[in-house]
Amino acid sequence: MSTPSLGLGRMHSPVAPDRNLPLPAPRRAIGHSPRVPKEFVHLRYDDSVLVTDWHRTGAMNFRVTAIWPALDRGAPGRGFRSWAMQAAQMVRQTGLLLAHAEFGAPLTHAVLLRTFDFAFDVERLEAERKPTSLVLDVVCEITKSRGRSISGLRMTMSIHCAGQQVGTAATGFEWIPPGVYRRLRGVHAEAVRDQAPLPAPVPPAQVDCTADVEVVLTPTDTAGRWLLRGDFRNTALYDHPVDHVPGLVMIEAAQQAARLVTAHRTFRPSALTTVFERYVEFDSPCWIGAQPAAEGEGTTTVRVTGHQNGAKVFTTTLTDPGS
Repeated sequence: MSTPSLGLGRMHSPVAPDRNLPLPAPRRAIGHSPRVPKEFVHLRYDDSVLVTDWHRTGAMNFRVTAIWPALDRGAPGRGFRSWAMQAAQMVRQTGLLLAHAEFGAPLTHAVLLRTFDFAFDVERLEAERKPTSLVLDVVCEITKSRGRSISGLRMTMSIHCAGQQVGTAATGFEWIPPGVYRRLRGVHAEAVRDQAPLPAPVPPAQVDCTADVEVVLTPTDTAGRWLLRGDFRNTALYDHPVDHVPGLVMIEAAQQAARLVTAHRTFRPSALTTVFERYVEFDSPCWIGAQPAAEGEGTTTVRVTGHQNGAKVFTTTLTDPGS
């Protein structure tokens, strides 16, 4: 049996929001510090918190407000240059916020993300040249509990900007006590703080990056195959020490690999789905492979996989609907 994943996974179809509810204005002005504690979204830096407020709209329904920052924030490795990474972080934070603030998930517990999927109107969001308010309508479903104690949720989200729907997302996850997590992780339970020397990266310009610190792939002698690399100085991906490679790194690797394997065209994915089958460890190489999976009527799909120690650890599918 494979180890349960702590990353992103299978898709669930998003649920349409209640059209009768007015879209609220955020309670804080753009650019001000959020009132959401960074601890609720498992981050070390206040300026990394994208969710700003939330309130209940039904028994299991919530509205979360968030800031969509302008891309290319700060120095290389500090902010996100990719819309998909920004979207993944926003959806991730929404799930964690509601789990802790509304469903009693203890901050000391480990969160195991089982499912994750999102799709956005990329052109609409890229047209925003400054930080923009977003509203996420979230429908929650309890998937795991013991007695009156909830320990698992599924969330579906509909995302709006200025009253227009610009995206959907879905995620399912659970949380477990520290002791259970330590037993699950065994010899890999401790966070890795000292990084071994990194191999040379793919040239940054080939993967739409500006510096080596942003590149998560190392070239190999085999076409369509790379070695995963992760630079701990990239705080957008490695916000704090962790015991395994974060799921966000897998998504970034998938994007960079998809760009390389479709170098003959401009590949702009608007939807991503990821399935994690095992933890990705720091102490052995993880090989990334990519190949176009489908093409037709302007749509291009690329499937990216990761393998470690002879076993598949994740699969990400990226879709570009074309113009």
